[in-house]
Amino acid sequence: MSKLPSLIKTHGPLLKEKKTLLGFDGFIDTVFKVVRQKESKGNQYFDTIREFGAYTEERGGKNFSLQLDETITKLGGNMPIMANALAHLGAQVTGIGALGYPHVHPVFEPLSKHVALRSYADPGTTTALEFDDGKILLAQMTSLNKADWNVIKERVNLSELIQLFQGCDLIGILNWSELDHATNIWKGVLSDVLPNIPAHTNKPVGFFDLCDCSGRSDMQVLEALALLKKFAVYWNVVLSLNLNEAHLIYKTLLQTSLDMDKIEAEGKKLLSALGIHTLIIHYSAEALAWDADGFHQEKSVRITSPKISTGAGDNFNAGYCAGALMDIGTNASLALGHAVAGHYMRTGNSPSLNDLSSN
Repeated sequence: MSKLPSLIKTHGPLLKEKKTLLGFDGFIDTVFKVVRQKESKGNQYFDTIREFGAYTEERGGKNFSLQLDETITKLGGNMPIMANALAHLGAQVTGIGALGYPHVHPVFEPLSKHVALRSYADPGTTTALEFDDGKILLAQMTSLNKADWNVIKERVNLSELIQLFQGCDLIGILNWSELDHATNIWKGVLSDVLPNIPAHTNKPVGFFDLCDCSGRSDMQVLEALALLKKFAVYWNVVLSLNLNEAHLIYKTLLQTSLDMDKIEAEGKKLLSALGIHTLIIHYSAEALAWDADGFHQEKSVRITSPKISTGAGDNFNAGYCAGALMDIGTNASLALGHAVAGHYMRTGNSPSLNDLSSN
């Protein structure tokens, strides 16, 4: 979007006044490239998931080994990555997550310099196999999936939780799919926190990213989607889906397959069934959104050889949310999401608004 630099310049100063809260996961990510062939000039890697899948399928029924070359160990999880990106853009950010207990793990210490952290459990660990067309994430949950709403209330303290939620301009509830007690946590927020916060004329944005739900049953997915309608009483609820998640949610909720050739009408139908304020579907080629103003579409610029792809979706979400907080409009917010994700993939770092306006 050609107007984005000027919008950033005029609306960017508003971000430092915006209070945001994100929860509830936390991981330590170790990112690897998978070696296809070892050569004297350097290792050759599998470029695509399809190529890697064909290689493993050919060896079905046999033992074989693969070499992984580590590229980076870093903070991970949707909350920490999105919190880091949103803070770099200039917003006030508090993150509640599994970051180490009773002490925050050293990998999250750089994050603590610009995000206020509250931790209730030890982080999970993720092995990320990266390819040019996507990634395979192998997660180990450790104590993270033993922590429910009662644990969060005990270790963070309910009165402090109410205070943290109060006065926020945006609350992000992330990674429902990987947290065994996510639905229990959602219900706890609805029962113990939100009724105790005075209502305001302007509802905050409630931003949700379910993540890959393919490991969850249809009944579990439907229960989570039903809770979104309850959150919509208190917040202007936004649901952000990647393409795989969109297909799954559409089929689960509407009992038919999503037709991408009719995506404008299909998204409108899904938004109505969800009973929320805004629906986003984003993937490498474009981002689409549906809200009270209609249908919105923003193309992205393809990053052919990304330095990193793990966390790109979280950076997109941070960019969109920054746009929503600055009130620059849905199309511009989608474009900002693309810009943040693109910078992150090219450089391996989340950008500031100055980084984006100078590009």
